[in-house]
Amino acid sequence: MDYLVYARKFRPQTFDEIVGQETVTVTLKNAIKQGRIPQSFLFSGPRGVGKTSTARILAKALNCKEGPTEKPCGKCLACKEIERGNSMDVIEIDGASNRRIEEIRDLRENVKFKPTSGNFKIYIIDEVHMLTLEAFNALLKTLEEPPPHVKFIFATTESHKVPLTILSRCQRFQFKRIPVPEVVKKLESIAKKEKLKCDEKALFLMAKASEGALRDAESLLDQLASFSGGKITEEDVLTLLGASSDEIYLDVLTAIRERKGADLFALVKKIYEEGGELAQFAAGLFEVFRHLLVLKVIRETPGFIDASEAMVKGLKKKAADFSEGELLLALSMLQNLQYQLRRPVASPKLLVETALLRLMNVGRLKSVEELVGKNKFAPASASTAGSITKPLPEKKTVPPSQKSNEPVKFKKTAGDENSVSPQHSSRDSTESVDLNAVVSVWPQVIESVKAKRMSLGLYLAASEPMEVDDGIITLGFPAEFKFHKETLEKESNRKLIEEMFCQALGKKVRVQCVMTEKDGIHQDLPPETPSTDNSPDIVAQALEIFDGARVIRKE
Repeated sequence: MDYLVYARKFRPQTFDEIVGQETVTVTLKNAIKQGRIPQSFLFSGPRGVGKTSTARILAKALNCKEGPTEKPCGKCLACKEIERGNSMDVIEIDGASNRRIEEIRDLRENVKFKPTSGNFKIYIIDEVHMLTLEAFNALLKTLEEPPPHVKFIFATTESHKVPLTILSRCQRFQFKRIPVPEVVKKLESIAKKEKLKCDEKALFLMAKASEGALRDAESLLDQLASFSGGKITEEDVLTLLGASSDEIYLDVLTAIRERKGADLFALVKKIYEEGGELAQFAAGLFEVFRHLLVLKVIRETPGFIDASEAMVKGLKKKAADFSEGELLLALSMLQNLQYQLRRPVASPKLLVETALLRLMNVGRLKSVEELVGKNKFAPASASTAGSITKPLPEKKTVPPSQKSNEPVKFKKTAGDENSVSPQHSSRDSTESVDLNAVVSVWPQVIESVKAKRMSLGLYLAASEPMEVDDGIITLGFPAEFKFHKETLEKESNRKLIEEMFCQALGKKVRVQCVMTEKDGIHQDLPPETPSTDNSPDIVAQALEIFDGARVIRKE
């Protein structure tokens, strides 16, 4: 006998064997029991969750010798023919390959003939959304007034592509993704029947990788049974999937928090050399940071995190190391990384490494947030005051009633109630901007600046938002990026950054830059030595302004 894959060998044969679709199966059984059987059904939902299997079981229930019954016997000729797929009264049609109007016209002619042996003639059309509009139109009349001996069962993964005129003529059943615990339970049952030894972590990884599709999980188990020789371990699953272990992700979190760049490079090198998929690693890390955010916000996480108990325990310890703002910024960075990895790139490894280094710098936000708990900086010392860019003077706004062709003159009188206060004007237009809002759009602003001027965007990426006070966004630069700070402080560069922030936030803001240290921005910095005309910073700035220029040294 030919070998049957697990997905076919263990296909459910009764409503009770359908996994994770209790709402659908209970409704169908009650409808059959009460004799309330519609002329057409529409089964919609993700792939591999039991739509076609349920359609076949429904066909057996309707055409069983003892039927219609909610419990088909599985022994009569009609049931066996449907199981083998050679029943004359149950016609399965692939909507993708039989999508033209000619096939539907043939169907309309065939529905006139009564069933050969069963109670009904049943048409199962899979991927029905693939039919052409003309084919749907040809099917309308038959659906509206079908012969009493005909039943239609449609299955689709994209119900929004089915015309409303078809949807309104069907009873719709929505199939959901199967929860991980139920997939694990089904895989355990199959492994026991096939005499396979599977680690608990291996079963969990298979169920998680299937993304709620039981058929995918069964196919993966089938493949692993051949790969491992009957004993499936966690390492086997990770190797076959090209995925990274939980320990790798926990090590990455540790290296990010402890700012160990060498460890991050070593971890990426290990994943790359072992054949791991960097895009899959990035997606997994994105999910890990999402888990940390859930633990930070909800704390009690039943049903919110699909992870092993050991992983959840490790994440709970790591969650205390990150604030909500840090996690939101990290998620934005990783989302951008995934977008970049989906495009053809010369070095995906370099993208992942640089993204991890940027995540490592996110960790410095913790000490800053403690300093700005009241949304105010402490008074700067004399040694640090010189490194802070002074905010631009407020522009005076004129009420519409004062607009005219002649220039408007302002008089500074203490009691003038009609005088315009620029401070209030600025505060009104920026009152809804806070640090969390700035952090959430930070990656978007960097990419927007890069699109305008790549070098400026790279300089901007070396900084991070530190504080938002009265519409002024403070960007902090580490001590080694002094030149980056000075470049961003040029009026044209600063205005471009402010414009990108304005587009992202929908509010007018201003930007100022400060130098930071590892422990915060309020440390006393050593006095700066005056620069000479030949200093490297002056030369670098000149090369930045005059692109393509050469340096010629003269005695």
